[in-house]
Amino acid sequence: MHTWAGILAGMMLFVAFYAGGLSMFAPEISHWARAEPGRAGASQDADALLSAFFQAYPQTDRATLVLASPGNAAPYMRWGKRGEPPRLVELDAQGTLRPLAATGHEAGRFVDYLHRKGGLPLPLDASEPVIGTVSMLYALALVSGVIVLLPSLVKDLFVVRFARNAKRLWLDLHNLLGIASLPFHVVMALSAAVFCLHDWIYDAQGHLIYPQGLRAVEARAQVPRTPVPPNRAAWRAPSQLTADAARSAPGFQPTSLDYRGLGTPRAAVYIAGTDDAHFKRRPREGIAVLDPATGALVQDGMLPGQGSGLARTLVSFFALHFGSYGGEPVRVLYAVLGVMGALLFYTGNVLWIESRTKRLRGQPAQCDQPRHVRWVAALNLGVCLGCVAALSAALVAARWLAGGPLGPDGVLHGTYYAVFAACVAYAFARGAQRAATGLLAAAALLTALIPATSALAPLLAPLGPWAGALDKPYAHGLALVDALSAGGAALLAWMAWRTARRQAAHRALPAHRSVLPTPVSQHE
Repeated sequence: MHTWAGILAGMMLFVAFYAGGLSMFAPEISHWARAEPGRAGASQDADALLSAFFQAYPQTDRATLVLASPGNAAPYMRWGKRGEPPRLVELDAQGTLRPLAATGHEAGRFVDYLHRKGGLPLPLDASEPVIGTVSMLYALALVSGVIVLLPSLVKDLFVVRFARNAKRLWLDLHNLLGIASLPFHVVMALSAAVFCLHDWIYDAQGHLIYPQGLRAVEARAQVPRTPVPPNRAAWRAPSQLTADAARSAPGFQPTSLDYRGLGTPRAAVYIAGTDDAHFKRRPREGIAVLDPATGALVQDGMLPGQGSGLARTLVSFFALHFGSYGGEPVRVLYAVLGVMGALLFYTGNVLWIESRTKRLRGQPAQCDQPRHVRWVAALNLGVCLGCVAALSAALVAARWLAGGPLGPDGVLHGTYYAVFAACVAYAFARGAQRAATGLLAAAALLTALIPATSALAPLLAPLGPWAGALDKPYAHGLALVDALSAGGAALLAWMAWRTARRQAAHRALPAHRSVLPTPVSQHE
């Protein structure tokens, strides 16, 4: 049960965990990859910006004021219809609204979607139920794996035997990764299943518990409010509202104000903000809902550290999956655990391949691996290393082509799936054993292009308007992306060197000792 659940779900989970680890830095990745519009002369006065916006666009029913931050030089307003590109304006030094080119979040969103879809080239609505089912298989594999390990748990715990028995080495690594990160995997398996299958769960709730509809229940639970006066000039300014939110939750640092229901008596402002001392509903932010006229707190269920016990329990469920607590150290830890999780699935599949190959080593007449073992080995190598190489290639392409006519979504998707398909095809054409070194080297090279691009961008920026979009002020978040990429590239290069060295040693063995080479035997 453990083996087959792992084989069926392992490769998709590798993509989900690797992309999920990177998605911990989705805002920084978006900032790294996108073109930065010029913001010279932009006003820092958020209060004046909102006032000017309400005067210029009185019919707007929803708009967001994005405050200045390390990744945003000056405040701006964003609004628009669902499914259409957002409109942006900022205030210049003379107090006049001026349009602002949209700063996309496509790269970070692409990494997050890849994580949520497990790499499937399908719409999110179609792929999420698949990932939800895979997550249930994943939970089954975790439980069955612990049961399998129980008889030898004490003796083999944290033991890695670097002997010539490749299966034993990979089994020790697989057990070590699994036991060391078991709580993390239990949380991920259960929360991912709920997130991906929530539509089915809500439908069941509607039929069995709330036949009159969930919205009617929510409407009854809402606290009656005094109608909000329509005169927006009399509303509290953004600086006052952010201070109101900070008084309700000390440590809460607002990042944006989303005005909803404008033109209605139930208008409200949803203030998103950070507070690393508490669990947060979103990956980076919690939300305080205020009355825009009085500054009174309307809802506290999504405000970090506030709300009822049930609301806090629900928020903790999101926070444990997103790693939205503890700030940057926890995000780095989750990224490392995500990569360790990906390696857990890779080693599990390699164990399956090695087990079937080992059975044949006692049969002198048998010279070739069975076809299904060769296919699984090639698919496992091509999918796993193809994901690593393709994701790096897509981010680099998005950065270099950010100032060009091609849309960022097309560049990201086109580059990723083209490189991914090429890696899988190369693994099948060469066989897993012979393709390993080349794919590791390609993944290392493409990943190293990320910090190399950051280093070259300032040198190429003077070449023209297109190259000028590459350069941007070097913020702390960009250094994180470059540092993690440089570390990953170094690790991949070391693995490529070790694999090539062992393959060379393997070729030097006498013929009678070199039967049935497998992707695992390279590491003997």
